Amino acid sequence: MIQFVPPKPVVPARPESPDAKTSGPVRLIPEKTYGFASTHIDAGGCSYYRILFISQLLSQIYDRAIFCDARILFNNRELFPLLSSFRLQGACSTRDLKWFRDILLPAKDKYHFPFIYEIDDILVHEDIPVYNCYRNCFREGKEAIPVYMGGSDAITVTCDPLADYYSSKFGLPRTKFRVIPNYLPRYFFDSYDEAVILDRIRSQKSRKPRICFSCGISHCDMNRTGAGDDFSGILDWIAENRRKYDFVFHGGFPPALEKYANDFTRIPVGPFLDYPRVRRSIRADLFIQPLRHSMFNECKSPIKLLESWAEGTPAFVQDLGNYMKIAPDACFDTADTLDRKVSGLFADPDAQFQFIRTNYVRMQDYWLDDHLSEWLEVMLFPKGR
Repeated sequence: MIQFVPPKPVVPARPESPDAKTSGPVRLIPEKTYGFASTHIDAGGCSYYRILFISQLLSQIYDRAIFCDARILFNNRELFPLLSSFRLQGACSTRDLKWFRDILLPAKDKYHFPFIYEIDDILVHEDIPVYNCYRNCFREGKEAIPVYMGGSDAITVTCDPLADYYSSKFGLPRTKFRVIPNYLPRYFFDSYDEAVILDRIRSQKSRKPRICFSCGISHCDMNRTGAGDDFSGILDWIAENRRKYDFVFHGGFPPALEKYANDFTRIPVGPFLDYPRVRRSIRADLFIQPLRHSMFNECKSPIKLLESWAEGTPAFVQDLGNYMKIAPDACFDTADTLDRKVSGLFADPDAQFQFIRTNYVRMQDYWLDDHLSEWLEVMLFPKGR
């Protein structure tokens, strides 16, 4: 029987007051006006986790911090003199190099604001897996990215392997890279509720456990190249267990499972701002994130773990470096290992509940609200150093 034991109080650290006089994290001066602008090329979660959520939270804390974030290439001469910094997210096309060289760099030199280039993935065609259906969108990455990086004052990335990759790939000094993990804003993803969790666990006795794969279509061999995809290592396991578990595919669906399509629930990808609501509506008992071992995936942020931790759902993920670093107990290497982990999870309701609780305590280290100073330190570069 599952027993509810009140957890020890966990008081999340909050951002320090803007007018705090003690030394510590980088902060803005309340009486001073700051102007921050950015162009985010990506339209999905990347732009939110790396640009928009940061701007939204900072603007709530600092009344005199002004943010101008858009999916356009700014060329308004009235904007540049007001900037404390400019961020460019995910630019990897030669099409935008003329704007970069003729507009942004001259404005940067004239008005002395730092330029930060943000990139959270490998966007070089030759190093993107063949099965990735967006691969051909990045044919110009090898030519364009080093130009943006070369003109930057700092480069922000999600993890050390990604910084090492780009530093080695383009011969850039490693010291130019600033590693800032993906953090989740509390207001967007924190839906942990132990009453809901207990109800979900107790109901598993009378139904099939619900297992969800939530990922974009780039994880599946949508173009049927025959090269396999991120699901290749567990396809047989899914097929063999399709009667035992209620499998849900949110987003990508591997073509190799089409012959069993009627045995699965499929939910299409929707707007990113609706993402947490859709995940909660699935009422999954477990999320699984399979990934093939490759340099591309080794540079992935462990965001899938954080999303599950924040909402109080277990997650098992591939044994890649960034996942192993923060939660080796949640990682699997083969389908056999995954099978043992899944069976063990549903065999012991008390252990399952404790696993969920432990992960939520871990999550307290990954709220964006508590890490804004990491972004400010870069956004004020070099003034903040």
